Amino acid sequence: MKNYYFILGLSINASAAEIKHAYRQLALQFHPDKNPSPQAESIFKEANEAYEILSDPLRKAFYDQMLKGAEVQQPRPTHRDPRYRPQPQAQRKPTHRQEILAMMARNLRYAQMVSRLTLLFSIILITDYALPKVKTTTQIVMQYESTGSTLKLKLKDGKSVNINRASAQKISKVTPLNIYQSVLFAVPISLENQQTHTIIPISLSIYGIFIFWPLLLLITSLLGTFYWKGVEFRFNLGIVNIILFLLNVVFLQVHKF
Repeated sequence: MKNYYFILGLSINASAAEIKHAYRQLALQFHPDKNPSPQAESIFKEANEAYEILSDPLRKAFYDQMLKGAEVQQPRPTHRDPRYRPQPQAQRKPTHRQEILAMMARNLRYAQMVSRLTLLFSIILITDYALPKVKTTTQIVMQYESTGSTLKLKLKDGKSVNINRASAQKISKVTPLNIYQSVLFAVPISLENQQTHTIIPISLSIYGIFIFWPLLLLITSLLGTFYWKGVEFRFNLGIVNIILFLLNVVFLQVHKF
């Protein structure tokens, strides 16, 4: 026996207005004209079936009695044994996967909203990287030894940047430097020796070795926003986009460490 309340995401005490509202939400989301996936068609048919029963007061009352396991007044087939008593029909409990899919369907609009917001954020990041860089003059105040092949330089304006150890030989503390930064987030892109005009890239930043994170966020956000097939796939994309957004925010601060 199907649980029509579960299909609509409601409790057995739901009012007629709540039943109508839940049905309309599912119908708008999973109508075959708007959602071409086979899974959506199946959900839409079940929602129609549920609403057909629960919107009729008489049929709803009869269904509620069966759902609660109460005795329903209906003709009973005779049995040769007078002591025979029919057992109440066991209510079929939805599987764990069915519960998860129903939860995903109810919250899919939030996952899609997340994908749209992260798409906007990734576009802002890529625009910031593509715009002409802001040039300011600075100078090295102190040089720290770092692990591996990088050196950490503390600059006159208070920023700290990491550069390749070999590239550090091309600059000195007494030489003025031009530092090129992005327009929106002031991420340092490169240093330039004013005397030799040697360009030294600052690789340890979101626009350096971590540039693939904004690109990956752009791809997954595009899929989450414009791909319309599969409730589970689109919901999971929303979760992935949240994680990638947080990673990009973290890597956006790496150049300040």
